[in-house]
Amino acid sequence: MGLEKVKDEIVEKAKEQASLAVSQAKSKAGHTLREAEKKIEEYRNASLEDAKKVMVDIKRQEIARAELEAKKMFLQSKKEIIDEVMENAKKELLKSKEREMSDLISSLLNKAKNDIEIEYVYCNKGDSKFIKGCNVKEAEISGGLIAENKEQTIRVDYSFDTLFQSLRENKLQEIAQELFG
Repeated sequence: MGLEKVKDEIVEKAKEQASLAVSQAKSKAGHTLREAEKKIEEYRNASLEDAKKVMVDIKRQEIARAELEAKKMFLQSKKEIIDEVMENAKKELLKSKEREMSDLISSLLNKAKNDIEIEYVYCNKGDSKFIKGCNVKEAEISGGLIAENKEQTIRVDYSFDTLFQSLRENKLQEIAQELFG
């Protein structure tokens, strides 16, 4: 399965999840607004003329609170969807065929060689077979590699976890735009 097709599938699934999350958030916000308006109506019926001013303030506060809560829920849903998309993308990457993974590790190793003079490479047990010409040490990472110079004073981290975190931080707006329009 091509990386583009996997990306498209993940994006489509995320869009569906986003639509469902948005619908649920709007429904909950509507319910919260209805509950707030119901409370306000009860206050209105039981109060005197002076209480009308207080009720207006309460209504405004309740509506603002409900809108804020709805926005929080909506943003939380978006965050969860983006997290899930990123995690699914990483899982799909880790399922890559051996040849694709070999090419990817070689590419990361070449990138690291452009950054520093490599002596040590840390990678997971499965990826170590793709690395030649360096002292390879096993590390607790999901994939990718971490390279160090001979003195172990300079380190470049091209582990999948770090690369995906960097992608998330640097491309969050683009990812959100792609998922949510």
